[in-house]
Amino acid sequence: MRPPLLPRLLVRLAAPARRRAVILGDLEEEYAQRVAAGGTMREGARRWYWSQALRSAGPLMALRWRREGSAPGTTERGGGAGMETLIQNVRFGLRSLRRNMGFTALVILTLALGIGANSVIFSAVNGAILNPFPFPEPDRIVGVGTGYPRIGEELGFFENLSPAEYEDVKAQSRLLEDVVAWDMGFRQIDTDGPPSSTFTAFWWGDALQTLEMDAHLGRGFTEEEVREGAPVAMLSHRFWQTHFGGDPALVGTAISVNGTPYTLVGILPPGVLIYGTDLWTVMPVPPSAYPRNRRQFQILARVAPGATIREVNTELEGIARRVEGEYVGEFEEYAGWQVEAWTWTDVNVSTLRPAAAILMGAVGFLLLLVCVNVANMLLARATGRRREIAVRTAMGAGRGRLFGQLLTESVVLAGAGGLVGLGLAWAGTGAAQRYLDTMGVPVPGRITMDGPVLLFTLALSVVAGLVFGTLPALQATRDGLRGALSSEGRGTTGTGSRQRLLRTFVGLEVAVALVLLVAGGLLVRSLIALNGVDPGWPADRSLTLRVTLPQERYDAQEIQVFYPALLERIDAIPGVRSAATATQFPGRIFSRDRIALEGRAVGEDETLPAAFTTLVSRDFFETLELRVLRGRVPSPATDTPDDPPVAVLNQSAARAFFQDEDPLGRRFRMGGNDPERPWITVVGVVADTRNRGLDQPTAPEIYGSQEQLGGPNQFFFVVRTDGEPTAVLPGIREAVAALDPEQPVYATQTGDEVYAAQSAPRRATAALLGVFAFFALTLAAAGIYGVVSYSVAARVREIGVRIALGAQARGVRRLVVRQALVPVVLGLGVGIVLSFGAAAFLQGMLHGVGSGDLLTRALVTVLLLGVAVAASWIPALRASRLDPAVTLRQD
Repeated sequence: MRPPLLPRLLVRLAAPARRRAVILGDLEEEYAQRVAAGGTMREGARRWYWSQALRSAGPLMALRWRREGSAPGTTERGGGAGMETLIQNVRFGLRSLRRNMGFTALVILTLALGIGANSVIFSAVNGAILNPFPFPEPDRIVGVGTGYPRIGEELGFFENLSPAEYEDVKAQSRLLEDVVAWDMGFRQIDTDGPPSSTFTAFWWGDALQTLEMDAHLGRGFTEEEVREGAPVAMLSHRFWQTHFGGDPALVGTAISVNGTPYTLVGILPPGVLIYGTDLWTVMPVPPSAYPRNRRQFQILARVAPGATIREVNTELEGIARRVEGEYVGEFEEYAGWQVEAWTWTDVNVSTLRPAAAILMGAVGFLLLLVCVNVANMLLARATGRRREIAVRTAMGAGRGRLFGQLLTESVVLAGAGGLVGLGLAWAGTGAAQRYLDTMGVPVPGRITMDGPVLLFTLALSVVAGLVFGTLPALQATRDGLRGALSSEGRGTTGTGSRQRLLRTFVGLEVAVALVLLVAGGLLVRSLIALNGVDPGWPADRSLTLRVTLPQERYDAQEIQVFYPALLERIDAIPGVRSAATATQFPGRIFSRDRIALEGRAVGEDETLPAAFTTLVSRDFFETLELRVLRGRVPSPATDTPDDPPVAVLNQSAARAFFQDEDPLGRRFRMGGNDPERPWITVVGVVADTRNRGLDQPTAPEIYGSQEQLGGPNQFFFVVRTDGEPTAVLPGIREAVAALDPEQPVYATQTGDEVYAAQSAPRRATAALLGVFAFFALTLAAAGIYGVVSYSVAARVREIGVRIALGAQARGVRRLVVRQALVPVVLGLGVGIVLSFGAAAFLQGMLHGVGSGDLLTRALVTVLLLGVAVAASWIPALRASRLDPAVTLRQD
């Protein structure tokens, strides 16, 4: 495990060149020893390294100034060495910046926006991607994923293992410790208000022991409680606070879970959330109660000390091959079975990483643009300080001392910008967290301004100051006394070196702005294309919700009676056109099963048939307005519970399973060739829906009859309305309460909100990139305007001579604009090339538009050219109105 990057860079920048390697070597050696020691030493290694870097930065800088700060023979007053010189430079820099408050305020505000944006994005990445969980040694906490190539299932970590497979891993693995498994569902908890439907984890084992954490209050589950399936429970810290007021006396007492008393044995530590479950209980039955192919559980484990993920996966590959050899004859899906461990952080954040990488890259480009813009301003400001630099040079100040003074001013500016940016970031992180809370997708961790974010902002400010201050400082001190005085005497900038540097900065600004604008444009066009995708059913004017009946109070027959009775009441609500129940619906689809086709043998090299299987009420097709392409849908007259079960296929399933054959009348079994499963007859084919989301192709799906095949204790309701969908929600709650006053309704969303939640990462990324791109465009325009204005001011005599010799105002304007556009065009060319590489990172988030899209680049190029012409036109207009009689008298 390497030391953290930022403190290493800080030490490298602060330390004298001759001692840099020794100092870094000593720090890395001590860091490696702490990591190897394990335990609390390993946990605190990163904090120790940060502490050492920050504590040593000042003394190292003082040592560097003592050796490199002043030229030999410096006689300038106050020109001492070491820390005294640094302190004097800071004081002098503050006085100099106070003399030009307008310039100082503009630079600080520009820096604050750039640094603040970087801090907000880093806080989001740190809190939600890098360190989303408060576990000690999170790299050792893993989830175990499985893949089934035989049935076309890729590696997955959610409800992917059977209890028998969990026991295989637990018994045979020597590199995984404290292996636990759990299932998830909803349970009702009685609180002071109405019952709360709470997302619940049902455990085999004590997960707190796996996480190496202690309960906030109380304890975890004991081996005896797990073995006996005891009625014990734990609550998340957030649920305990919000629903029970954080009452510590609650631990050890009984709480009502689905009407049954459970002893509350502990409160989970703050921030410990596994897939957002707020209630933890023990599985009431042992693993042996489930068949081997009942895959609805997940595994959590800890890697043994000294072992690596690669070694664990090698071991799991061996376990997979042994299980395959023993059971593939009975369960064909074991052919080529994949078992792989990922860190728990990777399991949870892998889908968020592309957006995070894009935003970190974009905000880094934005800060680069800020630094270039500030460097432009410093270069222009240096022209007004030529006399000061000349005088200090005459008094004996060496170039090193002058360079140090100017660089110190830049770092002071960056520090002030960082402080203001920190305030902006503080507000921005709160806004970012509130936005994530409304996205409708579970995001682990919290976005906060914690220690790492503060240190990141500090380091970023110092680095930014060095980046934008170095070149202007070098340029300002390169001419020496003669060059400075002669330049002052002429009233011009002397040679064109400074102008060339300014034009280079303009080209760089334009290139960076183009990259950000292209990235934002591609995402916006992708969202437009995504919003134009037909979901296959009218999602507007639809409301979805979920109801779960507690199995402790409802048996299978009562469940079969409850849901049709509730549908009748919902259908009678004013504003409801129709309603249906389903185990899943388009946009919220997750249940998949093996299919055995009657009379169809599957070769060893073929993929076994599998499809999403959805149990629906008979009004489902009417409610979703699905078009029937062949045959019919289930009918209450001909498809009663006593009749042979029937099903409807979507068009993709008909094509995948029967190709060009007529699927009507064909039979299949759900769950593979299980003789206890009934044969189901295909009676119809309906049009496809975007069942996996707007950006994914339709998957094969089978709609089975809920009335004939039964169903679980929980169903989604899909309600078609005449007007605003949420207007009927109070009536639905009343209908539920009329049948069961203690039954909560949850997971309420409109159909549009379901699909919007799936595109939330895209929308958030596009929105932020849009803000960054607008800021980049503004900075580029300001940079072009500033450079052209500076160029005109420096060429006043030349332009005056041109006008005196007969140059027309139009020609002067064209000349100024044409020369201003030269670095802009070069920057556009460089930016277009860079945009192809940058856009490649967006490929996974694009839909309906490629990363090489030329239309977006053409529009952005035209926009930037227009902005460049507008930004250079005002200084050009000013130049064309110069009075030659006035300019030629200037010396």
